[in-house]
Amino acid sequence: MKMRTKRIFALGLAATMAMTMLAGCGNDKGAIAASGEKETSKSDGVLTVGFWGSSGEDEAVKASLEGVEDEVEGVKEVKLEQYSTVNDFYDKLPGQIAAGTAPDIIIATNEQHLQLIADGALAELDDYNFDLSGYASNAVEAWQYEGKQYGIPITAAASTFAVNTDMWQEAGLGDTYPSTWDEVYEAAKKLTKDGVSGICIDIGNIFHPTQYMNSFGGGWKDGAGINSDENIAGLEYIFKMFDEGLAVTAKDAGMTWDGEVFAGEKCAMSTGGTWYVNTMRESAPDVNYAFIPMPGGNQKEGSTLHSYGIAVVSKTEDEEMAANVAYYMSRQDAQEKRAELIGDRPSIEAALPAFREANPILNVMDDYIDKASSFGYPANQEFKTDFTTALENHIYNGDTTSAKEILDTLADNYGTK
Repeated sequence: MKMRTKRIFALGLAATMAMTMLAGCGNDKGAIAASGEKETSKSDGVLTVGFWGSSGEDEAVKASLEGVEDEVEGVKEVKLEQYSTVNDFYDKLPGQIAAGTAPDIIIATNEQHLQLIADGALAELDDYNFDLSGYASNAVEAWQYEGKQYGIPITAAASTFAVNTDMWQEAGLGDTYPSTWDEVYEAAKKLTKDGVSGICIDIGNIFHPTQYMNSFGGGWKDGAGINSDENIAGLEYIFKMFDEGLAVTAKDAGMTWDGEVFAGEKCAMSTGGTWYVNTMRESAPDVNYAFIPMPGGNQKEGSTLHSYGIAVVSKTEDEEMAANVAYYMSRQDAQEKRAELIGDRPSIEAALPAFREANPILNVMDDYIDKASSFGYPANQEFKTDFTTALENHIYNGDTTSAKEILDTLADNYGTK
């Protein structure tokens, strides 16, 4: 292991905090203290943060960097590189890393991070002794691989199931929402009418089918569980919903993503999450809806954890400086500002009371988020393309390959023992 001087955020030092902490910074991690002789910077003090996201994302990133030049030793400037879409981010980043033009720090999610880790694109952070004890433990674990930490979680949200409550009541379905997939199926039959589908299952995004696999008790398990009986049952259920005309995709509805379908009242139910809140607030303020746990016998144990994390690109010129900036960006007041601007659920426990008060509709997550686990996709991201292609061929092109045959083939190509 290469030796380096470590500078970590000072903890519990009131005098230091008074001089160096940003006003309002609440997780006691805002200052950097040198543990040893000052090391000469290996860079010019200029770093770049790469990210994708909505219009509010750039404001959240800017807020997380406020005061960074004063709080992190050696930093002179932090520039932003915003990618147009998540696909643009993952398409461009490998080439940028190879060319030495990649951002020093990236903000990504735990959906595709395993490929970056397996390819050696992200730096290990364990050497810096950052205190993550106040962060949600399963979110911290979501950014680990083979016992090493590769990212600092700034959000932690569990998957949910969204229900249009007005449509539910108008269909005479009562005051109890579904807790099993059989109940969803029966409800969907009553809700599918007048140009509205009972449920949106956006098969073009593997996130949504994955929620079904997990809630059926399966999951990808980093490639070890691809063709499990539970996953087969989950995929057969998805096919049944489409075969019987009860489900719609965003493509079917002429829209770009599932939240738009739900907000446009083209479906009555959908798999969703925190990102629905701002969409509904801005696009459909008069639509009444509720979040419930994912239905199914494993709706609590089988929930998926979604976490944005801040990671350091392994070829950055000054890894230590970049790591300290990444940790600084994850502090409590930055997470609180992100929650305010975007609606993301913080990973720092101390930031949650304010989030709960501002977003009571998401408090259902508190009942089961501690049992939620990461996505578990195989490292090879071609798996996701092959999976969604197989589903689209079945649903749009009349392919008769069974759920078991699809998953068996994927297990042969991408499975691990």
